[in-house]
Amino acid sequence: MSSSKTSLGDNVLGETDDSPPTMEVQSSVVEPIIVTDTQARWVLENKGILSRDSVIQVQLIVPAGTEGFLPVGAGIYSLIKSATLRIGARRINSIQDLAFFKSMTHSYDTPSYRTNVTRILKGINTTLVPTNSAPTAVAGGQFVFAGGVLGDGGEGAQGMDYQTTIRSGETLTPSFSLKLSDLFPVLEDIELPLFLLKDEVAIDLTFRTQTATDGPGGVGTICCFPQGAAGPVLGTCKIDKPSLLLFQDTIYYSNERMEEVAMAVNAKEGLYLNYTDVIQNVAALPALPPINTGTETEMSTSQKVNQVPLSGFRVKNLFWCYNVVDWQPKTIPATAYANYRYYNPFMGKYAMSAYLKDDTWNVRCNDLLLFPQPVTSATLKAAEAEDVYGSPVWLNQALWSYNPVTTKSGLYDIDPNTQLLPGQPDYKLWGGHMSMENVGGQMSFSAVNLSTGWGNDNDDFVVINQKPIEVLHTDLPVRGDRNRDKNVYYFSEVVKTFAILDGKAVVLQQPAVSV
Repeated sequence: MSSSKTSLGDNVLGETDDSPPTMEVQSSVVEPIIVTDTQARWVLENKGILSRDSVIQVQLIVPAGTEGFLPVGAGIYSLIKSATLRIGARRINSIQDLAFFKSMTHSYDTPSYRTNVTRILKGINTTLVPTNSAPTAVAGGQFVFAGGVLGDGGEGAQGMDYQTTIRSGETLTPSFSLKLSDLFPVLEDIELPLFLLKDEVAIDLTFRTQTATDGPGGVGTICCFPQGAAGPVLGTCKIDKPSLLLFQDTIYYSNERMEEVAMAVNAKEGLYLNYTDVIQNVAALPALPPINTGTETEMSTSQKVNQVPLSGFRVKNLFWCYNVVDWQPKTIPATAYANYRYYNPFMGKYAMSAYLKDDTWNVRCNDLLLFPQPVTSATLKAAEAEDVYGSPVWLNQALWSYNPVTTKSGLYDIDPNTQLLPGQPDYKLWGGHMSMENVGGQMSFSAVNLSTGWGNDNDDFVVINQKPIEVLHTDLPVRGDRNRDKNVYYFSEVVKTFAILDGKAVVLQQPAVSV
C-alpha cells in the first residue's frame, strides 16, 4: 500500500527543507526471518527511508479457560528482554529491561493519552479514576484503574478491562503495538536512510518466557492473572508466533531530495547527526540484618554509593528505580496468598517500589555534587523529574509515593484514615479478591537532568570525565516487615553521533572532529 503527498514540511533527519518535496510512503508487512518463543529477527530491505512510525504487532495467548492481563506499569514491554537495532556488525541501539525504562518514560504521557491510547495499544494502565461515590460503595471516592468495566457486584466492583484482556486464541486476544521509535530512540532523531546502506539492517528482539511449570515464581514475568477465592492462576503466557509481524512504512522522495538526505549523513563531508542511546546498569541493595519487629520503634537506615560507569560519554538524563527481589504484598492476611511472595498482583515483577519513608539521595558528576543538599522530598523529586523531558510526571500521588498516606514519625505506618486506594473486600476488583492497595507506591522512580538546559535536547549534555557518575543513597529507611533485598536499575540517556561512510554506518561516542 502506498500514499503520496506534496508540499509537506520535511521532518526526516530532524531537518526542515524550504523546497516542497514529493513524498511517497509505501507500507508493507514484513515477517521475521527467525521467530521462536525466545527471539525474533527482521532484516529490512535497503530501500527508501525507514519511518519511525513503523510498528511491530504482538499478540499473547494464555491457556483455554483462563484470562490474563499485562503488568499495569510495564504493559507489553514485559515481554521484551532486549531490543537491538544493528547495521551490519554495528550496534546502533540496544536496550535491556525495557519494562522498567518504559514504565518510567510512559509516565510522562498525559492521563488522557495513557487511558485512550497507551492502555489499548501497549497494555499500560496507570491512570487512576475515582470509584463510584454511591452510598453503597464503601470505597467511594478512592482511586481505581481507568478502563475497567462495572463488575458483577454492581457498585463497589470492577471487572477487568475487556479491551486488554489476554485470552486463549489469536481471534480473541488483543493485538498490542510496539513502535520502532519506542524500542529504538535513534528513530526519534533520525529516520534511517536504508537506501544509502550496503550492510543489512536487522532488528533483534529477545523475549521473556512464562510457563505454568515455573510455579508461582514465574507468574508476573509476562502477564498476571485475576484472583478468585482460590487464589491466582499459575498459568502459561506466551507469544503467538504467526501473528508477530512488522508493519513497515518506507518513505521515498524525488531524486533531488533523496540526494539532500544522503548529504546530511555523509561522513566524508564531516556531516553527522546526534541521536539518543540508553545504557543500563543494575546494582544490589542488600537487606539489613534481621530486625526484631516486636521491639522496633524507629526506622532503621542503610547507605550505599553506586557507580554508573559512563566515562567519556555525553550524558543527558539519568533514571533509576528500586525493585524488590522477593516481593511481598501489602494486603490483609486473609488474602495474602503465598504466591504473592514472588510478584506484585498488578505490577508483576516490575513494581518500582517506594520506601515508606522517603529515601534520600544525591548525585556526584565530574567530582561535583549535583544538588547543594541531598534530595528527600517526594515533591522535589517530581519537580526534578519534570526537568528531564520538560513535562510533569503524570502519575497519581498514590502510585508515586507513600508520603500522602503515612504517619510522619516512628515506623511511618499507613494511616487508615488517609487511604487513597480501596482494599479488599471493600472494593471487589478483577475477580473479587484483589486489593488495590498493592499498587500503592509501586510506580516510584527518580529522574535527573544532568545537562544545563531544561528539557531533552541532543545538543545539551555533560561529558563525563574519567570518574564514573556516583549516586549517593545516603538514607534508605527500612523497617522489619519490609526489610528485603532490592535491585536498583539505572538507565542513562546518552548522546551518540551517526553518519554513513561508503555505505557503512559510523557511530561515534564523542562529537565528530574529522574522518
